[in-house]
Amino acid sequence: MAKTPFSAKELSEFKEQLLEKKAHLIKEIQGKEEELTSSDKDEVGDMADLATELIERELNMSLSEADRARLEEINAALDRIKDKSYGICVDSGEVINKQRLKAVPEALRTLAAQEVYDRQQRKRKVINRTQDLD
Repeated sequence: MAKTPFSAKELSEFKEQLLEKKAHLIKEIQGKEEELTSSDKDEVGDMADLATELIERELNMSLSEADRARLEEINAALDRIKDKSYGICVDSGEVINKQRLKAVPEALRTLAAQEVYDRQQRKRKVINRTQDLD
């Protein structure tokens, strides 16, 4: 695997940015989990209130899953810094633009490779939806 093109100082800056992002995300996840587990409502509402509350809880749970996925991406980026492969596109092997990494430090791909990947994922979703309808 190709080695990172970034200096130790640059890697340290990316690591710091990722750790800050990770800490913020963990706080968000913990806040959402506390919100989900707290039972503030002692009164029983009507069916519409209960349905609304259930929908909100399901939405929060799915958001929490998305947050956990983001956390995994951050941890993977920290691992790439450690093994000196940070900043190399997993698909093309090209160097990921430094400006892109500053904006999205957990990026796995160059912008061009990410666009190709996103198109492929959208096609897979459409195919899966079509198969589900059959």
